[in-house]
Amino acid sequence: MDREITLRDYGRVLWSGRWLIVSTTVAAAIVGLLFTFARSPEYTSKAKVFLGQATTVSGVIAQTPTASVLTAGETLEGDDIISKVAKDLEISESRVRRDSTVDIPRPPGNLGANQPAVASIEFTDRNRRIAQEGVNAYAEAVLGRLNVNYDAVQDVLQRQIDRALAQVKRLNTQIRLYARQAERAQDLQQLALYQSLLFAAQGQLNVAQQSADQNALQLTRGKQIEAPSIVSKSTTPTSSGAAPERLRTTIFAAIIGFLIGVIATFVWKGSPAGRAAR
Repeated sequence: MDREITLRDYGRVLWSGRWLIVSTTVAAAIVGLLFTFARSPEYTSKAKVFLGQATTVSGVIAQTPTASVLTAGETLEGDDIISKVAKDLEISESRVRRDSTVDIPRPPGNLGANQPAVASIEFTDRNRRIAQEGVNAYAEAVLGRLNVNYDAVQDVLQRQIDRALAQVKRLNTQIRLYARQAERAQDLQQLALYQSLLFAAQGQLNVAQQSADQNALQLTRGKQIEAPSIVSKSTTPTSSGAAPERLRTTIFAAIIGFLIGVIATFVWKGSPAGRAAR
């Protein structure tokens, strides 16, 4: 007579093959553990770099390849950075490409494309020193690349401040000169001329002083808020040969062995559905 196949039927089949399942699970766990001892350990170091907030010289937020989270990942894995890191570590560029990864969380869609972000850098190598020095060298190279645009904007602002201050100094000298000449005026026509020049110079002085103050304030804000910086560097790399890593590998291998045992049991004993069909 036909009857409904229940989970209990599958449980009976699994129980009948319990020793096979246990054997494959234990064997896979042992193989996984031996594998962790057999292979050479790899060391992984991590660092974080703040990308900064890109702006124009007028303070308007701007998209740049290094500051936008949509393009920064590809830019910061460019040949210029790879080449610099390889030169600093005295290793090949292909090794740097193989060992390094740069991850920058992206917002959904294009939202927040201009928002400040932090790049996470990982460097994995079988040499402990290369792993640690590599990620720190990469972070420094990334910071240098980010500061190219940032420093350019800061340089423009600083030059504007210097020009404004030089103009302030020149106008102060002119104002003192016009004031003395007005005091020595011999007639009303000369007095009116020097007073007119004095008034014009004072107006220009106010404009130059405001320009210097505004640029100085913007420069200060930029240095406090927008500047790229290294958030963290690596001090001690983690190893794939460490106990937690070995445990994770062993558990993963045991899970695979368990699944193999379950499949082998159903193949050997036959599934309840197959038995019912027969």
